[in-house]
Amino acid sequence: MATTDRQNRLLVAEDWRKIYQAFQQADFKSYDFETLRRTMVAYLRENYPDDFNDFVESSEYVALIDLIAYMAQALSFRVDLNARENFLETAERRNSILRLARLVSYNSKRNQPATGLLKVDSIQTTQDVLDSTGTNLANSTIIWNDSANSNYNEQFTAILNAANQTGQIIGKPRESDNIGGIATDIYTLASNQLDLPIFNFSASIGGPTRNFEIVPSTITDSESIYESAPVNGTGLTYCYRNDGSGDSSNNTGFFFLFKQGTISYEDFNVPFATTNYVKNITASNINNSDVWLYSVNEFGQFIAQWKQVPALSGNNAIYNSLSKGERNIYNVVTKASDTIDLVFGDGNFSNIPLGRFRTYYRQSDNAKFAIQPSDIQNVQINVPYIDLNGSQQTLTVTMSLKNSVFNGAASESNSSIRTKAAQVYYTQNRMITGEDYQIAPLNASQEIIKVRSVNRSASGISRAKEILDPTGAYSNVNVFADDGLIYREESTQQFTFSFNNRNSINETITADIEAKIKNPYSRHFYYLKYASKDLSSLNATWNSTTTSTNTNTGYFTSGGALAIGDQATSNFKFAKPGALVKFTSPDTREFLNDILVTAGTENAEDRAWAKIGAVEGDGANAGVGNLESGEGPVTLAQIIPNGSVVNSVIPNLTTTFNNILKDNIIDRIEAYEDFGLRYDIDTETWKVITSTNLSASNIFSLANTGDESDGNLDASWWFKLTNDGSTYTVTYRSLEYVFESEGQNKFHYDTQDKIYDYKTGNVVYDTIKILSTNSIVSTGNSIGYPLTWAVTDTVTESDGFQDNRKIKIGFYDSDDDGVVDNPELFDIFVEPDTSITNKFVFFEKYLSYNNIERFRPYAATNFIVSENETDINLSTTAYTDGQLFYFYDQEEDVVKKYSSTTNTLTTSTDYIARRGRSGINFQYKHHAGQETRIDPAVSNIIDLYLLERSYDNLYRIWLQDGGTEPTPATGDQLRINYSSSLDKIKSLSDQIIYHPVKYKILFGTRAEENLQATFKIVKNPVTKTSDAVIKTRIIAAINEFFALDNWDFGDSFYFTELAAYVHQQLAPDLLTLLIVPNQSGQGFGSLFQIDSAADEIFISGATVDDVSIISAVGANQLVASGSVVTSTSSNTTSTSSGSVSGSAVSGSTTTSSGSSSSSGSSGSGY
Repeated sequence: MATTDRQNRLLVAEDWRKIYQAFQQADFKSYDFETLRRTMVAYLRENYPDDFNDFVESSEYVALIDLIAYMAQALSFRVDLNARENFLETAERRNSILRLARLVSYNSKRNQPATGLLKVDSIQTTQDVLDSTGTNLANSTIIWNDSANSNYNEQFTAILNAANQTGQIIGKPRESDNIGGIATDIYTLASNQLDLPIFNFSASIGGPTRNFEIVPSTITDSESIYESAPVNGTGLTYCYRNDGSGDSSNNTGFFFLFKQGTISYEDFNVPFATTNYVKNITASNINNSDVWLYSVNEFGQFIAQWKQVPALSGNNAIYNSLSKGERNIYNVVTKASDTIDLVFGDGNFSNIPLGRFRTYYRQSDNAKFAIQPSDIQNVQINVPYIDLNGSQQTLTVTMSLKNSVFNGAASESNSSIRTKAAQVYYTQNRMITGEDYQIAPLNASQEIIKVRSVNRSASGISRAKEILDPTGAYSNVNVFADDGLIYREESTQQFTFSFNNRNSINETITADIEAKIKNPYSRHFYYLKYASKDLSSLNATWNSTTTSTNTNTGYFTSGGALAIGDQATSNFKFAKPGALVKFTSPDTREFLNDILVTAGTENAEDRAWAKIGAVEGDGANAGVGNLESGEGPVTLAQIIPNGSVVNSVIPNLTTTFNNILKDNIIDRIEAYEDFGLRYDIDTETWKVITSTNLSASNIFSLANTGDESDGNLDASWWFKLTNDGSTYTVTYRSLEYVFESEGQNKFHYDTQDKIYDYKTGNVVYDTIKILSTNSIVSTGNSIGYPLTWAVTDTVTESDGFQDNRKIKIGFYDSDDDGVVDNPELFDIFVEPDTSITNKFVFFEKYLSYNNIERFRPYAATNFIVSENETDINLSTTAYTDGQLFYFYDQEEDVVKKYSSTTNTLTTSTDYIARRGRSGINFQYKHHAGQETRIDPAVSNIIDLYLLERSYDNLYRIWLQDGGTEPTPATGDQLRINYSSSLDKIKSLSDQIIYHPVKYKILFGTRAEENLQATFKIVKNPVTKTSDAVIKTRIIAAINEFFALDNWDFGDSFYFTELAAYVHQQLAPDLLTLLIVPNQSGQGFGSLFQIDSAADEIFISGATVDDVSIISAVGANQLVASGSVVTSTSSNTTSTSSGSVSGSAVSGSTTTSSGSSSSSGSSGSGY
């Protein structure tokens, strides 16, 4: 200390303490010109009052002060600016941000090239190639999955075998693996070009024309298909994939890998060995994935490929512990404008570069865009190759895109770098914890904007056993339980539409009306309401002539061959193609596996059903019977034993309208007529019921079908179309069968999946099997054989909740031909018309965990069941207070509660009844798709849900402008896009299953019917703001509320939150905000609270057309009367007006000042 003091006193010109004391009055916070000038003047006046006292503006000395202040301001700004550039949070210059990010080992993402697979549509070769029939295929175009060419697969194989490199015939690939659950093989064409095996094409994507390249592919050491390193003179590779779903599947066939951009190269020479050598590549827009480096000799021939290593914390080209056995390494550093530096090591952990080098890189469009399948179609390349005789040949390949591609992305933005650099540093570039899996995938690409990771199966499963997914998403499920309920629900549904021209009406007929006839609920309704036609009185039997797989020819006979169809006068006139015929045994035997067996044999049935597939002539060959070919004139789609007795027939249900009827419907709609549509079972056609004959009753009846007395008696309508002069309301009938487990089982079903058995080629259904041990009520005996139902859909409540305790089921259709195997399953087991009072199941209302009203099973013993209320005599019979009654007559269908105080019955809405049975022993089978298989070497299954930026943009544009709804990338495409990045950092014990995100649209015309709504508002009477502006501001506020940053997967929507936000944004112009469901009949709590599934994110589809301004809130304003749309065609569809309980409406009201608010709604808060 003494030395310092001495030196300060003796050697320093001015002691720092003196300097500090001298300037202690200085204002060091002064940066701008005026403050600096004022501070200097004040300093001079205080410290040098005698020497400087001339502060007149014209003074030369004041001019010097101004000059100094100006210079100080400029320097202060530059110092401050430079200081800001030293911190990642405040830096603005691109180079500063990139350098600061590298300090925490974050190398920002350059642009991402759009990458995908093109499926081969057809091939053609100039070579003489013969197929097995001896046909020369030279110059013939062979189309994949050609229905007109049964040998297309063999011919494809023959041509490609001729064009492949020696030894790589189809079935003996160069590489083979299971990629994303799909068997994938890699083959190499014997192409003889001396340069890179890359072929160019261009396509217009969203306006601009973009350049693409067909590139060689590989799957070596990867879970995805990626581009192999470019090497001159090597052949072009392609892949064959088979997902087991048939050749028509988008994932089965031959594929070529494509990338957007243009590959280039640069040669450079390193004359002297230099440690930490850096080579700058000045080409711009170099993408993030395609950089390769080779050392070459003086002739440009490759000597060795250098390996790119990631620039991680503690692991890069200078210090590398990840690739200890590899010394020819480098890493790539991103710079501004997507230029790059190649950074080499210092000789300790890597070799120092010396000599000639060539680097390949691909320059891609620095833009985010999406590619739809329609954008890339019929791309054709000509691949020259040498055949085995040494002759020059050409293989012409035509291919198209089958799945949307969303992985093209622009360079990472500055704001993204600021956010993700810290995240990467936090995760240390690995995914171990649950939080890592929520953060790290965001850093895989700037295209990923939302992530949700779910650990579906936890560690602890033995590696010696097959991995089972306990949720049933990826593994088959086979469980037994004894708490099943089965019941049916008959209802009428509604939608409305408006139209602009005949084309829009035709679209509605096709997309909305005809489509509903094809749904299972329509076929259920048909089988119940249209009784089968009896044939038992004819004593007819089946004469079986020939049989093959699922095919049986023969004819019906009763002392001779019987004519059927239009040639018959008996009920055999209904026996036409598509009709279902019921057969019974000619004796005591029963049906089992297409033969008659001894009664009581396990699983033997007392009846058999078969669809008529085809009829030759009158079905009797003019009474002769068999045709000259030896086959029978009638073909059944099921083998029926010879001599089986014909019992009845269910006529075919036609699911389309003929052109004459369509024109008739269009004419009536254009004239704004009310009318109905009924099905004529005699002619198997649909017919119009005029307004004067159309019954207003919702109770279906065939008693007056076809009545033309103008008395409004015909209640056989399936579709009733009414209008208010501008909008049509369509009311249609449906019948659903529901199966429920009271507590022992949960059901998993994905309506998007269609599972195929790759061995048989048939569709595989999830099934509910009512076991043969269940008893028949009327006899007390067991059924004797299982009753198998097909799972058809999930049960979704009005708030979006999917109740996995119940599932929609339908009659099993083993061959997926639209005609069921046995339409009497419900009647066999439930016997709904026998001992009717015992054939109901009941449900009670309760509040779920989130205060939503739902129904759960309730014991039938709590009810007295009778057909009509008049059957109950309260004056002669004493009942316990609170006793429940159910009256099942169609005109009543109501639950009532007895009050001993008033000796009366009052309606109760706390209970509902359905016709069915409970206490069922059942077996539930769920089939998982084969496109996803779990690796038995891992014990954690991670479901990774990804939302891509391009898809998000396209989806929001579609909501606003219409057009074709964009489809998200498939799980397989997501794996191709991101597995190369994420597999490197995931835990070894984890397997990632990739899923695209689903949007759940609320309120708009594109939302599901039960989620569409109208916002009704009351304006402040003193506001001068116009109605149009108010509507626009409300929609803007709603869109802000549903901004992507505000929502995550699986969130719940609460109307109170939305109402509070809208009031906040529009105060004081808005007094009251109501949300009224458009669909009539929605129950308590509708649209007040809506839940989303784990893979769903809310998005608003509301427009100004969904906002209605009212003068005051009254009962008439709480009526569902909005537009319920069931199609995304150009016309709109909506539900009709109907009385709705006020409980279906949510509202919020503020005072005119907007300073306070209160809310009222259909459910309690959260």
